[in-house]
Amino acid sequence: MNTKRSKRWNGNLDSLSADFLKDVIEKMESYGPNVQFELPGNAQRPNYQVINNAGKKMAFDKKNLLMSLNSDGNVSDTLSAVFTLEAVKTVMKGGGAKTVTRARASTPRTASSGTRSSYTPVAQVIDTVEHDKYAYFKANRETLPEGIQKHSADISTLMKNGMSAEQAFDEIIKQHF
Repeated sequence: MNTKRSKRWNGNLDSLSADFLKDVIEKMESYGPNVQFELPGNAQRPNYQVINNAGKKMAFDKKNLLMSLNSDGNVSDTLSAVFTLEAVKTVMKGGGAKTVTRARASTPRTASSGTRSSYTPVAQVIDTVEHDKYAYFKANRETLPEGIQKHSADISTLMKNGMSAEQAFDEIIKQHF
């Protein structure tokens, strides 16, 4: 018997299907120019939130149906980086090509990646911050104080400003716990 496993959402924008991204783009064009996805779980498609220019959010489930935000005002406690409409369109035009996740390695080898790479570095850097933050949290969950997830955005900001995950978590703990 031949079985075909579907590709799961792994936290990278290029792992989402073109059909799903098409629906996300439709919601973004209607409600706002930015999107954030729920970090990987067991689902093929993540829940996501569209963010307008005023910072207001609308949450959608994996079937693109409207859903409620949680008590923190987000679709989930663990979120990906914020992606722009242009970045999502770029990934979709590439057909979910792996050049987005391997931008640094593939740029010198492929001539066509020049047009795709204009948005790639921004998404890749932000995505790395979120992955590093989650990896640190997962590895040190037992030793971190309860409720540190509420400061996820602050930790991300510190990491984007040059701190390591460990330094950013330590700084938040000093400030709030």
